[in-house]
Amino acid sequence: MTTLEATVVLDEEDLGALSEIRDGIEAKMSRLRELEPCILDMSFREATLSSRYGHTLADKIELWKLAREFGFTDFGLSNFYDFPSVTDQFLDWLLEHDVPLDQFLVTIGVEPGDGGNAVARSPAVIRTEEAGIPNVILVVEIRPRTIELSGRDRAQMLYDIDRYIRHYRAQLPPETERQGRIYIRMADIFDAFDDDPEYVVQVFKLLGASPITGILYEDVRGSRFIFESNALVRLMRRYVTPPRKILAHPHSGNGMEDAATIEAVLEGADGVWSGFTPQAAQGGHGSALMFLTNLVRAGNPHVQRLYQLRKLVEVARRMWQIHDRHDVEPNQPVVGERAYRYVDQYFEQSDLPCDLAPELIGATAGYEIMPAWAPTYVIGKRLEELGYDPEVCRSRTLLHRVRALINEAQMDGRHVRFDDPDELAPMVERARREVGTLSGDEERGDDHGVLTLRRG
Repeated sequence: MTTLEATVVLDEEDLGALSEIRDGIEAKMSRLRELEPCILDMSFREATLSSRYGHTLADKIELWKLAREFGFTDFGLSNFYDFPSVTDQFLDWLLEHDVPLDQFLVTIGVEPGDGGNAVARSPAVIRTEEAGIPNVILVVEIRPRTIELSGRDRAQMLYDIDRYIRHYRAQLPPETERQGRIYIRMADIFDAFDDDPEYVVQVFKLLGASPITGILYEDVRGSRFIFESNALVRLMRRYVTPPRKILAHPHSGNGMEDAATIEAVLEGADGVWSGFTPQAAQGGHGSALMFLTNLVRAGNPHVQRLYQLRKLVEVARRMWQIHDRHDVEPNQPVVGERAYRYVDQYFEQSDLPCDLAPELIGATAGYEIMPAWAPTYVIGKRLEELGYDPEVCRSRTLLHRVRALINEAQMDGRHVRFDDPDELAPMVERARREVGTLSGDEERGDDHGVLTLRRG
């Protein structure tokens, strides 16, 4: 055995480490594959907070219809106030059109009690009763300083949480998959845990013993690390056991929002409560479209069964227009214009592990010539898209000359978008003149140092 052979030979320790890593990856992928995701759609609530144009009644109706068209079945209503709002208009529209209300959930704050068992007569409480909406989300704020500002102590807060849960369990229809659902929304859970982790456990123990449907938690500022949210999910799951749900809602701020939703599921969560697109209260959030497409990357069959994936790009782009009054940013993952416009063959997605084939979500793959890079493979593919003859698209010599001419323009200090057919055409004609007539079956490849050859 040579010295090199002795260096690289694998022993039992190496094989054991490799097996442990592979088993760990497979265990997580299995969880993502097997999960039947629970989604509480907030498309006509969450994005309202950040929309510079707001949402009119027509906007809310269209957002709801788009979300239903995609396949969502549960929706959080926007807030009610002590003055008329678009949410009132939307609820009135639902009632006028006899839309079943078991798909909607109203958000109601847990407020201080008056010594009795009644709940405060807030606008949301009144409208819920008047309309007969059969599902609620109870907002619970448990950070010690917040409790004190509300005029309560921690024991009184526990009493109020219990009081509201008992009230709505008695007032709502018996719980089924469609009605009688009570979610507890915890907006300040991270701050509360920082200030008094033992009190947080007391709250979890109360919720674990209560007749609730599940917990909605969020990272309001988008400032927490994933390992922090993971730890809290594990703690919640210890006390609030299945089949009750735990749904995540991480805001953006540190760039971890979409990874945080996947990691939450790996720690025991069931899904997300979010808008379909990333627009949210402060900058953005871990959206349902990113969450679901990441599950698809893991090979989850339930997503394809439950949702109209081939409409994903279409629905997302229309929602973007409603929220922001402009198109999706070109570099937006998954649904951006350039998400599937490849600038190199190595970026192509098809059916390799964790790829998201564009056809699956209603997107079309293509190629984009970028002046500072533009391998001959991409130039050829782009010319093929534009209808050029094979003698042009498959000629490595011609494509190489086009690439050189593109770089020549940059060296001259010119900014030209050569992907534009009108800009590309004269460059191709000039290259043809310079290299002469060429055979259509020449080998062509990429300019990567190591040449990859393909037959035309």
